[in-house]
Amino acid sequence: MDKLEITTGRLNRDVAEGGVTLIQISLQYPIIAGDGTGNPALNHCFSQTAENLVTTLSQEMLGEARAAASILPEALPYQLSGTFTTTYNVPGVFSFFTDIFLYAGGMRGITYRYSNSFFTTDGKRPLFLTTLFPVSSDPAMLISEFIAQRQGLDRASIQAAFSPENVYLTENGLAVFFHPGAMEPVAGGIPVFVIPYSESGPFPPSILAGNKKFAFVSP
Repeated sequence: MDKLEITTGRLNRDVAEGGVTLIQISLQYPIIAGDGTGNPALNHCFSQTAENLVTTLSQEMLGEARAAASILPEALPYQLSGTFTTTYNVPGVFSFFTDIFLYAGGMRGITYRYSNSFFTTDGKRPLFLTTLFPVSSDPAMLISEFIAQRQGLDRASIQAAFSPENVYLTENGLAVFFHPGAMEPVAGGIPVFVIPYSESGPFPPSILAGNKKFAFVSP
């Protein structure tokens, strides 16, 4: 089985009221080319995830966008634009993140990251962080300890800011990211920490074998 051939889907729309465009939306998401087993289900999942993300974020922006337009109708509409990056594509596993830029007036906007990982051999089964760890373990604590030890940071602060959805797979390791402002000033962008695949680290090289059960190896 080869890795997936990925093309780009696009979701474009405007949110308008009374002839005034309040929010302009442009979001890209992955599409698997071909009609392989499980591809239609995964493609539906990808497009629905993009739709849900746009719906949630635009609803959060709408009240402020409406108020801004009533004060200054000639101002630029609010913007929601996003592109995806494939980070891991091997037989059995596909992982990517989407960076979404939000502009809500002023001189600059802010970018947030959202990630997704899937097993690709049996339809649309998500690959959750807990899959990588024994059932009895605490992934947030283990990841926080690993980052704290190697970055000289406070474990409790890392664990408080950590979200199990904010991870994705790469060729070099498990990437753990934090939203702007969670770990450092917003201007610092999106902090990313990569936990290597190695016998001495938390994830052994067996993760690269595809959809096998992953095991945690204590550092």
